[in-house]
Amino acid sequence: MTIPPPPSEPPTADMPTPDSESVAEWWRKSGPVIPPPTQPPAPGQPDTTVHTPIPIAAAPATQAATMAAAAEAFWAPAGKLFAEQASTIAFQVGEQIGQLLTETEAQRTARQQVEYEEMLAGQRARMDAALGKVGETAQERSARHRVEDILTPDRPAQRDDLVGLVDLLADRLAETPEDRAARLETQRELAKQRARAEDDRARAAAGETPAQRDLRHRQQQLADRREAKLRTRRQHRQAARTKAGSSDRARRFRRWCVLTAISATCGYATGLVQLAAPGGPFVGLLLAGAGWALDLHLRDRGRLRVSEVRRPGPLLILIAARVPVASGLAVAAGLDPLFAALPLY
Repeated sequence: MTIPPPPSEPPTADMPTPDSESVAEWWRKSGPVIPPPTQPPAPGQPDTTVHTPIPIAAAPATQAATMAAAAEAFWAPAGKLFAEQASTIAFQVGEQIGQLLTETEAQRTARQQVEYEEMLAGQRARMDAALGKVGETAQERSARHRVEDILTPDRPAQRDDLVGLVDLLADRLAETPEDRAARLETQRELAKQRARAEDDRARAAAGETPAQRDLRHRQQQLADRREAKLRTRRQHRQAARTKAGSSDRARRFRRWCVLTAISATCGYATGLVQLAAPGGPFVGLLLAGAGWALDLHLRDRGRLRVSEVRRPGPLLILIAARVPVASGLAVAAGLDPLFAALPLY
């Protein structure tokens, strides 16, 4: 469409003045008139045809049919996809509910183990193929498989679907304190093995030799045995404290008083009480605090109580280690003049 030429007169040429007649009367009589459609202009002539917009309601039937067909063609794939997804989700939920209601515990465990092993085998095959293309040797592949076996848990991971959620809730509700302690211990051991496998991988990449790795593993095994023995002793002590009654607590308190008095007497005999006495109770408390920190460190950070030491050798070590604590308590309580009446010399 060509642009019409500009008008020969300004738009306000025939507009009335405010004194002659009203604007509304002028608009009614001499307002703009839309001319009827004319024939197409001749070649070289400007197009002066005024195009009148057609309302949507008055659009031809063919145009409406075309729009409906376009909308249907646009939404057809989306509707098909939604229908497929809805049917797939409904089938999966129905299958899981059916498995939950019909399968026994042994059948579910066996099926999950098979699925888990198939998934691991597929992952390992893809990894072997990918690393084989870049030149991985058989020795490197066997070493990587050993590390992967350590890092990969022996049992299948917890499922993230409805069956896994129900199984997890059932296990937690029926779990006893002993089962929970065993589960937490297993998780700690698995985390330790994974951390050590990652350490082995990092050290091997840094150039650690097999002899050095074997020596480090031997040291770790010795440390693990010592830690296991220490944990066993702590559990026995905790079980004994749980079973103890009021009479046992009173007997332990008397034993603590006797051992503390012996340590304070040793402190007076060595002159530690006389040395701290001029400073007053404040110095006694400082001495007791410093000795208490050493005492807690020697008694497994306070897990081993004073009244739980039994054998002669550990008792002598305990009395000697608690001399600063007992001396500071004696000075803070003002009991240092009492030791002068004792026939210690």
